Amino acid sequence: LFLGLIATMVLSAQNVDDQKLNFNYIQLPSSPLKGVSTFNIVVDHSIYQKSNEDSLTVFESQLNIAEAQLTTWVEQKKKIDQMYLLEMSKWEKLTNAGTITAQPIKQPYPEMPRLKEELLMPILTEEISDGTVDGAVKLEGFSKGEGGATITLQFSGIQNTKIIEKKTGTGAATKYEYTAQYLMPVNVKIEVPGQGIVLNENINLSQNSKVINKYDSKYDFEYWQIENLGNFWKTTQQAELNQILASVNNLINDRCGFPLKSYSSEIYTVKKYKDHNYNDLIDAYTKAKSGYDLIYKSASRKEAEPNLKKAIAIWEAALSEGNTLDNKARINDKVIALLYVNIAEAYLWMGDYTLADNYIQKAKISNEGAGKYRRQANGLEDLMNLLKVRELANQ
Repeated sequence: LFLGLIATMVLSAQNVDDQKLNFNYIQLPSSPLKGVSTFNIVVDHSIYQKSNEDSLTVFESQLNIAEAQLTTWVEQKKKIDQMYLLEMSKWEKLTNAGTITAQPIKQPYPEMPRLKEELLMPILTEEISDGTVDGAVKLEGFSKGEGGATITLQFSGIQNTKIIEKKTGTGAATKYEYTAQYLMPVNVKIEVPGQGIVLNENINLSQNSKVINKYDSKYDFEYWQIENLGNFWKTTQQAELNQILASVNNLINDRCGFPLKSYSSEIYTVKKYKDHNYNDLIDAYTKAKSGYDLIYKSASRKEAEPNLKKAIAIWEAALSEGNTLDNKARINDKVIALLYVNIAEAYLWMGDYTLADNYIQKAKISNEGAGKYRRQANGLEDLMNLLKVRELANQ
């Protein structure tokens, strides 16, 4: 009896189709640039170039000190050698004359200073090409040119570099893992004539880590770094710069640009239910999809309105015959809930947030809205709030 009841419920339930939908839309800025249509990029090299100069100055001083210490050491060695040779000459003459005396002992040399070749070259920030920055950073919705917004990127360069050794295992399974740590902060600033500073943020402030390699012996690493450590820091900086420029591009476009965003959703239709016909909902889906496919055309999304309005008219006509008391009705609780969601989303993308919210709330409290359709309605509500905030910022 129970299995029969389940079978009856399955046979009597609408077969809902979740029509997957992917389309693009132009996102409005949260911090709009007013009165300008162009932008230019300024790369501020001053901080890292000054840091490079300071590091080289210190390194040159170390070289000079090492050279002076070596010169002093050579003179000290020379005097010890001369004194020893004089004492040996005196001893040899006495010995040859038959006088037995103890052979002189040579005074030990002082500790030899470090050679210039043993001093490690400082890790310098690689020169950042203006062309590389210009090619990677673009403010969507604006053209490049003077007189508009100025995007200034101030690179601090590579800082706080160090290599961490981590020993794991024991015996023959012992491993030495080496990880490079460093910082590469950047300041991003956007200024607009007459508006002032619209954006001023420091990014990439957290410490970065990159595993160099694992070795069976720590001496393998020391051998590797003699020829390879300098190039490692160069390639690491280039990879980090690429990540930084991608972050900068995302930041300025999210806050001030008009980037094209992708969005995934669903339009619900009903394939069959007893002898009922749902061709009207298929027709509405076709018209809605045609509208959504045009949303990317402009930030106002006006091109999508005619088709979306046609779809809404069909859905609302179907709602007018809704019957919440009869589960076998063509437009029963389940179909009513999915229609609420379809209509809410269409109004949302048309920018009619009052009607969109009305249908969102209906979907959330409907008998069938406790599950999938309520989750869909909650997602639409979150999206609507985000779109409203950005539209208000651009009024």
